[in-house]
Amino acid sequence: MECTCILFAANVRAVDPAREFGSTGLGNLAWKERVDGWRMKQDKNAVPVPLTTSHAASERGQDIDATTDVLIDDSLLNDEARQPLSRKVSISSSRINPYRMVIVLRLVILCIFMHYRITNPVTNAYPLWLLSVICEIWFAISWILDQFPNWLPVNREIYLDRLALRYNREGEPSQLAAVDIFVSIMDPLKEPPLVTANTVLSILAVDYPVDKVSCYVSDDGVAMLTFEALAETSEFARKWVPFCKKYNIEPRAPEW
Repeated sequence: MECTCILFAANVRAVDPAREFGSTGLGNLAWKERVDGWRMKQDKNAVPVPLTTSHAASERGQDIDATTDVLIDDSLLNDEARQPLSRKVSISSSRINPYRMVIVLRLVILCIFMHYRITNPVTNAYPLWLLSVICEIWFAISWILDQFPNWLPVNREIYLDRLALRYNREGEPSQLAAVDIFVSIMDPLKEPPLVTANTVLSILAVDYPVDKVSCYVSDDGVAMLTFEALAETSEFARKWVPFCKKYNIEPRAPEW
């Protein structure tokens, strides 16, 4: 049974876009449609510039991508592509201030509790009291450290057109990073196979190049019912994934 589940995970991973989904570029269709209109306007003003080495390009002021260490031609990496790929989105004070007040209130209560615990030792069981106080101080420090990102949360908005222009240019292999997604399941009675199937189909149909997405299903319960349901799911994905990408279906879970 374990070999069967491992084999199914391998089948989900080994996806040939040309054979399964009809075209190697089908996974990039959504990206292409989003950036096509913008790219047509930019192509009119683009001036061809020959590719050079990294050293010469840096002297001439051309942009070198720091993440992939790939030289990007100035004619393609124009003003829009040079911009950051994301921006910070501020959260309104009316939403974050009440939560900050709750944090301050909890901190005050925590300080009062710790003061009481430290100033009132248990003489009859001093070692146990000392050990418990040390543990409580440790958990208090951990809680305080956890509140720093909650005090100043950061939301980011991604510019998909810039991301596509820089890493998913037409006519070239996609430079977007590969994404592996793991789905863990246990009991088909508590986690119905239909829910698992919808989850897997949503993952496979995500708005990302199809050859860059891999989905692994780990069935700890080794249930034959789950295996058969996911085998049918993989067959249905051959029709569902191209359909979602072609017509931009949202949400991409068939149940919804």
